[in-house]
Amino acid sequence: MFKKLILLSAIALSLTACLGGGSSEPTRYYTVAVENISMPSAGAFADKRLQVRKFSIEPAYQRTNIVYRESAYDFMFYDLDLWASRPEHMLAQVASEYITKSGLFKSVETKPTGKPDFEFMGNIIAIEEVDEGSSQYARLAVQLTFRKTESDQAIWEKSFDEKLSMDNREPRTTAETISKLFGKYMEEALNEISSQN
Repeated sequence: MFKKLILLSAIALSLTACLGGGSSEPTRYYTVAVENISMPSAGAFADKRLQVRKFSIEPAYQRTNIVYRESAYDFMFYDLDLWASRPEHMLAQVASEYITKSGLFKSVETKPTGKPDFEFMGNIIAIEEVDEGSSQYARLAVQLTFRKTESDQAIWEKSFDEKLSMDNREPRTTAETISKLFGKYMEEALNEISSQN
């Protein structure tokens, strides 16, 4: 009887260790931030309302895990290093902040309180860390579109796909570098949109 109790106690302790009773790595969360960019001067859209619509994203990236690749054939993701929210939500929110700061429009909303005059949309094709031997990069491929509300024809549209070198393979560095890339894309987008009229 005593031996059975010792055996059961040992099994219970083993299960506790396996189920997280021992020390474990914490989950870490990262986000894309607004960078300092050159803003255009207010123009023809200053009295117009804009809605930033939820971005779409390629199915493989519909996750909060940060994706990394070591070749064109690999597609892996970190288990404990996650985006704070899914990339399509995160980039739409950051785009909204950039457009609001630009002052190009009378109002910028993600959930319109009235009918907006224009819409800004994005489709994320890739958002990932790329490891090529001893070199690390962050890659962001996205298509941005500016159009009149309920119109199928874009007033302005552009596809971006760039890799930017990183000093190390740290998810925080990936988040910082993706932020820089998106800031560059938004700077170009806002300056080109401001010259449409």
